[in-house]
Amino acid sequence: MKKIYHLSLILFIVLGLSACGGNGDDGKTEITFWHMSPVGSEGFREMRAIINSFNESQDEIVVVGTGFSFWDYWDKINIAISSRTAPDIGFHTIDNMVVRAEAGVLHNLSELIMNDITDQNIELNQFRQSQLDFLTYESDLYALPLSATTRVLYYNLDMFESMGYDIDDVPTTWEELHTMARVFDIVEDGDITRLGFDPTYGNATYHGWLWQTGEDFFDEDLNPTLNTQTHVDVLDWIVNFNDIYTRNQLQSFGEANQLLGINVFAAEKVAMIVDSDGLYRVIEDAGATFNYGVAPIPLPDENGIRVNWGSGFSIELYNNQKNEDIKKMASFEFLKYLMSYETQIEFADATGWLTSHIQAMEDYTLDKPILRQILNEVDFAIDKVFVPYAPSWHAADWQTFYTQALDRSLSPLEALEAARSYYLEKKANYEATRS
Repeated sequence: MKKIYHLSLILFIVLGLSACGGNGDDGKTEITFWHMSPVGSEGFREMRAIINSFNESQDEIVVVGTGFSFWDYWDKINIAISSRTAPDIGFHTIDNMVVRAEAGVLHNLSELIMNDITDQNIELNQFRQSQLDFLTYESDLYALPLSATTRVLYYNLDMFESMGYDIDDVPTTWEELHTMARVFDIVEDGDITRLGFDPTYGNATYHGWLWQTGEDFFDEDLNPTLNTQTHVDVLDWIVNFNDIYTRNQLQSFGEANQLLGINVFAAEKVAMIVDSDGLYRVIEDAGATFNYGVAPIPLPDENGIRVNWGSGFSIELYNNQKNEDIKKMASFEFLKYLMSYETQIEFADATGWLTSHIQAMEDYTLDKPILRQILNEVDFAIDKVFVPYAPSWHAADWQTFYTQALDRSLSPLEALEAARSYYLEKKANYEATRS
């Protein structure tokens, strides 16, 4: 019976694709693909080559790609999804995929993968289970992981060696990090001109530092866990890391570096920074010539947990509720192409991202020692939990209280108490509208 079903499915696809004349060039089924490599961007030519290569291999499908800049992309994709005008295939964020699956705007990938009897089916064992779990809704996959984002400690090796240190002296604990940071600080006429480290720079986050202690922002019932001593200790450590300087000195240093228009580490204004794998490409693009290395993010102490924030991208097939089964199957063919070993390597070249295909990235980084070290930290990366009543809990919601702690208008304890009250109120309001 299963064989008959598979044969029927294949026949449906073949006949359907053959009968869709007028959809695209030469009667091919046209599907739309949105990405983040617009005309004029660093990876545009490579992305276009990926799309063209697929199109040239097809008799019945043509992919039309449209690129948007990173920040424009999110506005456009979210509006398109809500108005049922989304592309057939596009990117989104892993951590909140469940919202789109619940809303019925995504096609079920488990069904497509299960019923695919071709030799080019997606090899799910090449993707990390931690990412696949985030992309599972009611036991089925509704998206696949595209990028394998991670965060590491970047350190300027030239600065280290100029002060008589080497890679063996790269800090591994918060205490060592604080001590080593002071070595590299430079103050001239009361102005900071170089800073050893700041725990708020780059892609360092409060929840990232917190996770290293074994605590989380929320408990299993998604109640905010901001009223513990560990929370106070972590926020206090962040706030007071550079307390030998006034807030005005730190703000002036930050504002001066904003005018540079490039990352402060790439500009050699800080000796160490916690940042994502994306900084690797930024340093290359900036034409920086200094020697640097990467290492795991320092831990609170010897009992700390080696973990960092993943925040990867997903790739999704959008269901605009227009009964377009032919387009769905055509989009699945392109999805398989994108997730293949060869294309994942091409995609990494085009975007500068580490992609999620395990073997592809192992081979891709063989001759890239720094990128290989960054890849090692992907296994310790996790995504943040999705909180329905506070989808932006880590960003806009938290930033107000975080800023008040950093500028010392509230103590760490006061900021955490105010934040907890805020989240609890949001939770109560959310539940009240659904009761």
